[in-house]
Amino acid sequence: MNYLKAGIFFTVCWLVQTTLIWRIWPFGAAAPSLLFCAAVCFAWLYDEYYSLVYAAGFGILLDLQVQTLVGVQGLAFVLCCIPAFLLRMYFNPERLLPFLVAAILAAPINLIVVWGVNRLFGSPAGILFVLPSLPELIISQTIICLILHLLFVRTIIKDKRDRRYIGGVM
Repeated sequence: MNYLKAGIFFTVCWLVQTTLIWRIWPFGAAAPSLLFCAAVCFAWLYDEYYSLVYAAGFGILLDLQVQTLVGVQGLAFVLCCIPAFLLRMYFNPERLLPFLVAAILAAPINLIVVWGVNRLFGSPAGILFVLPSLPELIISQTIICLILHLLFVRTIIKDKRDRRYIGGVM
């Protein structure tokens, strides 16, 4: 994967998220963030840091559309990549269970960072207003992350830590 392919994928996720997902999501207002799922999945699967670059850029673009503060989602998406980067140092990126742990850890980070920054700058919403949607978001975003992982893990030929490593990433 390179910057162009990742940029196209993040653009498609942004278009679907801003136009379609909120209209067709059947479970109420807590629609999953496709940009969050793409950022976590790319941070887990690929060594390059374009997941951080595109997560920050598209997070700011998303803030310009729906938030009162600019940069909140960009910061939250970048911080959500940290569990994936840390767990990836110790586990093979093709393994599913550590990836699911990273996705489950990243969902509350996203929600709490967005709430915390908005609260810091004067939003009256309390944490009890935010927490009821957390289980639904964790489940839906973990399922979407799982689907993305299963789609993109096929592009990895071999891991560098594999003893028969010959090539790179397609």
